[in-house]
Amino acid sequence: MIKAWFDALTAKQARIAAVLSLESGREGINFIITCRDYDYVEEVLGMFGLHYECVGRHGESPREKLARGIERQLALLDVVKDFDVHVSLTSPDAVRIAFGLGKPIVALTDTAHSRFVNKLTLPLADSIIVPSAIPINEWTRYIPSVEIDKVRAFDGLFELMWVNRFKPTGDSINKLGLRSREFAVIRLEEARASYYDYGDKSRLLIRMARGILERGYYVVMFPRYPYQEEMIKSELGLFIRLGKLIIPRSMKLDGLDLSWHARLVVTGGSTMAHEAALLGTPAISYFPQHYYIDDYLVGKGLPLHRCVGDDCMYALESILKSDVEHVDTSNIISGMEDPTGLIISEIRRLAGGSRR
Repeated sequence: MIKAWFDALTAKQARIAAVLSLESGREGINFIITCRDYDYVEEVLGMFGLHYECVGRHGESPREKLARGIERQLALLDVVKDFDVHVSLTSPDAVRIAFGLGKPIVALTDTAHSRFVNKLTLPLADSIIVPSAIPINEWTRYIPSVEIDKVRAFDGLFELMWVNRFKPTGDSINKLGLRSREFAVIRLEEARASYYDYGDKSRLLIRMARGILERGYYVVMFPRYPYQEEMIKSELGLFIRLGKLIIPRSMKLDGLDLSWHARLVVTGGSTMAHEAALLGTPAISYFPQHYYIDDYLVGKGLPLHRCVGDDCMYALESILKSDVEHVDTSNIISGMEDPTGLIISEIRRLAGGSRR
């Protein structure tokens, strides 16, 4: 039995861990899952009934990120004592440990813009799995040219791993007392991530949320940080008191189920917008940097809209005026590649040996 260690730092990474853990059992691979105390990571892992151990927290300032990372590495050494291969969506702490122990590393990434994390992880990886939508020269910034053949590209995106296995139930909207298509989902930006230096966009989201609410829709908002939640309560408190704006806490909601039933999904990141577009729900991403995956999805005809600043208000108005509430995307996504098989194949290939 191969022992693979996955370290999940975000809710997206928790979903990757869940799919790999559930799919790889018959491949003779047992997953050890660790995580970090952040956002909805534990909620997602718990939703799949997985055994995991959360270790450490994230930092916000550069000094705090460094200190928390060092503390977490030492703590993880005591938790993960025996594994054959490490897999993660570029977890610096876990990659450092695996490299130090001479264990092979499978790095998954779709964020060429995450410069600091990529510099710390990709040069140490034995296999790097990426969407083919991202040009290869984006990775040569981090990988020596003589090692570029360790990049394995697939024609799709990581979100297909769980979108392809999803069936809408309505459980999440029932918990919130909502009906399909009568609400929008809004996810604020990852303003304190190492790669995010575009300034706070919370005010833009407040304007967009207000515009949606004033058109009669409910809004389900997911802030990432306490200050974002306080701003929502301060600026949109009336709608909260009226029950029109909901900030879910400890409700064990399936974000994918919410996105499938939503009239619209708005996010300052990428994952929820990509999930929604794959599911056929109109989505807006206001992430302020060019993102190749967005171009890929738009080119496929999926309902994803990119915008910056005031253009987002026009995109919002256009979507809400449209009669098209949902798109059948089954034919489009059937032509894309789910990377699950490739990841499992790389784990098996690398498990037979190590660098030392």
